[in-house]
Amino acid sequence: MPSPQRGILDRPPEHLTVAALAFIDRTPNGSHAIVDAVRDLVRREVSSDLDNLDPASPKDQPPAETGELGFVDGYDRANLTVTFGISASGFDALGVSADDRPADLVSIPWDQLGDAPAKRESGDIVLQICSDDPYVVEHVLRRVEEELGDRLTVVWTQAGFQRYTTRRGRTSRREGRALNGFLDGTSNLRPRDIPDDATLVFVDPTRVGEYPPLPQPGQQSGYPGSGPTFPGDLRPPPQREPDWCHNGTYMVVRSSSLRISAWDDQTLGAQEQTIGRFKYSGASLDLNDDPTLLNADPAFVANQGDTRVPFDSHVRKVNPRRPEDAPRRIFRRGFPLVDATLDGMRRGLVFICFGRTLSTQFEFIERAWTNNANFPQQGTGADRLRQFEDVICGGYYFVPAIAHRRQPWSWVLPQPADQ
Repeated sequence: MPSPQRGILDRPPEHLTVAALAFIDRTPNGSHAIVDAVRDLVRREVSSDLDNLDPASPKDQPPAETGELGFVDGYDRANLTVTFGISASGFDALGVSADDRPADLVSIPWDQLGDAPAKRESGDIVLQICSDDPYVVEHVLRRVEEELGDRLTVVWTQAGFQRYTTRRGRTSRREGRALNGFLDGTSNLRPRDIPDDATLVFVDPTRVGEYPPLPQPGQQSGYPGSGPTFPGDLRPPPQREPDWCHNGTYMVVRSSSLRISAWDDQTLGAQEQTIGRFKYSGASLDLNDDPTLLNADPAFVANQGDTRVPFDSHVRKVNPRRPEDAPRRIFRRGFPLVDATLDGMRRGLVFICFGRTLSTQFEFIERAWTNNANFPQQGTGADRLRQFEDVICGGYYFVPAIAHRRQPWSWVLPQPADQ
């Protein structure tokens, strides 16, 4: 049975580069040849296989190897993973028929998500490159640029670093803080350890009928007051998925900068009201400011009308925690963004998540909850945290499974219609 790509479930290494790339030859045969070339490049990278260079190498040609990792094969990759995904435009170029495409994959609807990114294009493929050594991460993308520069163009790149931790290479739930200073990832899915969580992350074509339906118009049970209303153009869940998509997953990238000065000037109380948690302990605002309560359920789980955690706080907007909303959770694998520019440090988040759908998970969360001014009740307003964010770039992608667990480049993909 095909297996998920390693970069989804492995513990996040220290360094990330995510790159969106576009095919130059957009014919089906040409695009498939490019994917095969990327496949071979990834094979060499995850095998510590450098190109040959020695004293006899010709001096009148560019060197075969760039050299920042030296010239000896078998070097320490420092837990390198390269995760490969394809966008809707990539499947267009590959000539994959509508019936063979991931059924829930569309171009990212920036306007409907309420975002105005500095770069709207998402490219045809995406590479999520992670390692504990920044040189190893850099080498993968540099090899793409040098060896495949006549076949692929770089649309955008973003770099991230692991959250603060006292133990190199690991981030515990009690140590990992976002750049806004709050503990992050406290209620994330655990698909590696919990089978029910894995079903929310990876596609199983035999279980498409289990996807949560769109909310029906009218009164919604379990919400405070008059309850919410939802946009009328929410996408319905897919009705089927091709068999080859089994154990693949949908990937969202949304990189944004944080207006850090404006955030740091907020009072502690205002910051906590924006997030919905205490900054010191991470406990929900409707509990005590006690580190032992970090993983305790908020009081609003039992009483959705409890306003000690504001309705427009981040934690209530992204996860109302009603039992019927549990199937909408996503697996978050983001990295803090720290970028030195001529205008100063840019800080933010390279948000990355995975799910078995886009329409019933990330997209629903963003459109029906986070940016919906009438959720969880009329006149609530959008997520308070959004006023401090500026979106940079991102996209929607499908990350295929791999045919062989020990060959992370063996992506399972459909063939062109004429093959």
